Amino acid sequence: MSPRYLFVALLCCGLLVSCGKKSGDKDPMSETAVVALSGDADNLNPVVSSSSTAGDIQGNIYPTMFDVSFNLREGKLEFEPSLVRAWEFTNGGKDVILYIRPDVRWEDGILVTPLDIKFSYELYGDPEVASPRRSYLESMIHTDGAFDVDKSIEILNDTTMVFHFTRQYPLQLFHLNLSPIPRHVYRNADRRTLRANPANERPVGAGPFKLEEWTRQQQIVLTRNPTSTLPYPAKLERVIFRVISEPTTRLTELKKGDIDLMQPIYPEDVADLQETSPDIKLVTLPPRSYEYIGWMNIDNDEWHASGKKTLKPHPLFGDRRVRQALTYAINRKAILEDQLGPYGELAVTDFSPIFRWAIQHDLIPYPYAPDRARQLLRSAGWSDSDGDGLLDKGGKSFEFTLYYNVGNKRREYVATMVQENLKQIGIKVNLQSVEPVVLYKNIEEKKYDAFIAGFSVGLAIDPADRWGEITSPFNTVAFENRRVAELLKLGLHVPTERDAGPFWKEIQSILHQEQPCTFLYWVKDIVAVNRRLKGANPNILGVTDHMWDWKIGDPKSAITY
Repeated sequence: MSPRYLFVALLCCGLLVSCGKKSGDKDPMSETAVVALSGDADNLNPVVSSSSTAGDIQGNIYPTMFDVSFNLREGKLEFEPSLVRAWEFTNGGKDVILYIRPDVRWEDGILVTPLDIKFSYELYGDPEVASPRRSYLESMIHTDGAFDVDKSIEILNDTTMVFHFTRQYPLQLFHLNLSPIPRHVYRNADRRTLRANPANERPVGAGPFKLEEWTRQQQIVLTRNPTSTLPYPAKLERVIFRVISEPTTRLTELKKGDIDLMQPIYPEDVADLQETSPDIKLVTLPPRSYEYIGWMNIDNDEWHASGKKTLKPHPLFGDRRVRQALTYAINRKAILEDQLGPYGELAVTDFSPIFRWAIQHDLIPYPYAPDRARQLLRSAGWSDSDGDGLLDKGGKSFEFTLYYNVGNKRREYVATMVQENLKQIGIKVNLQSVEPVVLYKNIEEKKYDAFIAGFSVGLAIDPADRWGEITSPFNTVAFENRRVAELLKLGLHVPTERDAGPFWKEIQSILHQEQPCTFLYWVKDIVAVNRRLKGANPNILGVTDHMWDWKIGDPKSAITY
């Protein structure tokens, strides 16, 4: 090609490029943060959702009643204004007056009012809805055993409402912090099928972000909500939540710089990231989540067949001696040391170490003791009567399937260790990995006899959602204990949080004895943050806490905005 034609060709290329991208145009990815998820959200309706993924996302779409922080020194929550601009306790602390901001609108332009809040609490308390947070309303007014929304919630005017409780207790503000949803969107919804309502995948919020796109098992895209006043429109144009179930793929994408925030980072990957990825900052969080092996306490086949009325002990796991034996037979310490090292600690119960004032410190973790496990199983009637190497009782062999979520390396390792450990005492374990969304749905519906799962405890102690009603989705093993039920009522109806300490400690002693599940370990989650993501503050409240303050900047800069 002659120099003249070469010049013309280059000129044309330059013109095409300049036409395609004007000077001053922003690269859309420069205003986008990418968060890696190991699993998808179940839905985006805070009344019925239960996955941690949904919680992280919803908190940036829907209005929050209060802006919450956690005081690690005191081990308690602190509340600041949000949708509720001010509040006061009256009638000896039994009534709480809430003053609602008058300038907050749903993204479709309709004002957020006390009517939305009252309607939402009606849904939270409706047994047909079966909200995972229904227990939050236990101390409001009930009539004939059912939540009475009209007696519990009084609307005084367009910006003032009163919540009536049966008594003053420490968790009142915590229980008033349930996110409202828009009444005009859901008022005609079938409550029995609320979990499957199409509006759950097209949320109308009032927070700093709004949903732009949701492709199941691939990604959830949030964009700035320009009309938000809670507290203001997000600083970032867009946040993409990418679902990448395979841990190695997630890590590769993080190292390439295609992911800005990722949880969890596995301990075995820490040294390599610190050495090879200077643009990645690692943050270790206090232990709020634990992992456990769930043993179904009731005969779930009978329970489902009877319309959730018949309660019989599970044929394998209904005897607490068996559950104790299973915990003795699993080498939890070896699992912990291999998988978490300094980033975990053995769990005794599900009361988090962050609540130091409420922990029953004299409870000793069950040691690895196969001989003690065999003794307990013999006392419960299990023996190898036919010499085939498997324990049996009444003609039934001790064999079950253990379910866990696909793509979770740690839980896959736990599953193989459980299989090996229990084989040594005559129990056959079959392993089955399942897609996370399917796994968690089946766990909530109590369809599995045994499974590996995790649980993130609330930031105020409220064991009722975990160990209260058998029908609660969070009571995943269908544990029921009369004394625990009494202690829950006592602990949730004391004047101050610290007054509940003795009741919480007794519950821990009962859980330690009953072993409704095998508590494995508390996890000190490791979060990776690309240094170009400014304003990110992963903490005990979650990795997306105050996500509206995130910005993209120079990774070499110390500026956090």
